[in-house]
Amino acid sequence: MTHQHGEAVQPITAVVHWWGQGVFFFLVLSIFLLGIGRFELPLVRAGLSAWSISRTTFFFWLIWKIIILLRSGRGAIGLKKDWFPLPLLIFFAAVTLSLLPDFHEAADYRYFFFAMMHCVMVLDVFANGERPKFLLLLLGSLPGVLVVRGIVQNPSVLNLEQMNRFAYPMAHANPAGLLFSMSIPLAFTVIVSASGLLRTMTLSSLAAQFCGLVLTYSRGAWLASGVSLFGLTLMESRLRKAVFTLGLTALIAFATIAPLRDRLLSVLKPTNDVAIEGRLRFMTNALTVGLDRPLFGAGYGRDRLREGVRTDIPSAEQFGFIPHSHNVYTELLAETGCIGLGAFLWLILSNMTRLIRKAQNESSPSDRIRYFCLAASLIAFLVGGLGDVPFYNHETRIFFFTLLALTFLALRSDVVTNWQIGTNMIRNKNHLAEVSSANRA
Repeated sequence: MTHQHGEAVQPITAVVHWWGQGVFFFLVLSIFLLGIGRFELPLVRAGLSAWSISRTTFFFWLIWKIIILLRSGRGAIGLKKDWFPLPLLIFFAAVTLSLLPDFHEAADYRYFFFAMMHCVMVLDVFANGERPKFLLLLLGSLPGVLVVRGIVQNPSVLNLEQMNRFAYPMAHANPAGLLFSMSIPLAFTVIVSASGLLRTMTLSSLAAQFCGLVLTYSRGAWLASGVSLFGLTLMESRLRKAVFTLGLTALIAFATIAPLRDRLLSVLKPTNDVAIEGRLRFMTNALTVGLDRPLFGAGYGRDRLREGVRTDIPSAEQFGFIPHSHNVYTELLAETGCIGLGAFLWLILSNMTRLIRKAQNESSPSDRIRYFCLAASLIAFLVGGLGDVPFYNHETRIFFFTLLALTFLALRSDVVTNWQIGTNMIRNKNHLAEVSSANRA
């Protein structure tokens, strides 16, 4: 009977194993598409994107975990320790509570939910072995392909006599710029730790990403990248020469190319720029809503923000359509209140400071640079949020939550290492005590 039962179990175990491998493959595919862009399928009105693959993979991941739960019969579903970190859980709860009690106008919450689940899946599936390093390689090296595809699709972006903003294959130039500002520090990590062909390819990707960042003409992304790279030089002196080279190249480009120079200098006279003036008005409106509903806000999402603006600002209709506040901080304050904004800041800043502290205590040069570069990527996200709301674009949203999962994985290894060291010390101490007792006997 036992033998027959064992024979019956083996096929189920194999199915569970290969199901898990399939989840890993499609999750990798979704992150792979972050670096190369969306693909339209011929003959059908559909496409493959990081968002669509990740959303579909979630259901297969959930089924996989339910199967493990049913097989175990002990309440365990095969999740790693800290699979849903407390800061992430609190931010998720704050966003959810902002929509209660009636949960109306929750279209953007659906995107947020699947992005949050993407983060949880990455934390679960990429927790083993060398998978976190592979994830870092995907995020740092692949986005150069976006630039190649964009230039092939629209060569006019290379016409530097006029401002042709780089966007394709992403939806808009501003999200493209923000994505590059987050991926460039990660490319430095791969370059430092890799060798041979992989290092050469990542160097080429870094050059392409920097070119794409410049061609987006996104002032917010320029600021985000500049601040993050400057912070990186303060944290790690060995990267100063490489960052200085990029900075000098950018300085020459801005000094000699009129559209770049004019775009950069436009921030000195914000009242003369229609885009800046409009964004400042939207930020002010969102701030008004946030101060009027300081606890939980008007509810997460652009529809709830517009609803709150119309309610709290009598003259709001004259402004026309309000897409969003173009500032992640006023946006979250208006939609989720101080609780949501505070949870968001705690989530990012706690990971960033822990990464910096861990790097400072790290003896391995490559690991030290890796932690600093992850922190610099988070800095780019925080600064980029001053001029945009990354949660409303599929690519920047998925990239951020993948990056966030990667930082949690980097920090989790510290807990595992300390636990292993403590366990080994206890075992050695017990072993020495046994040896001493035996010698006395």
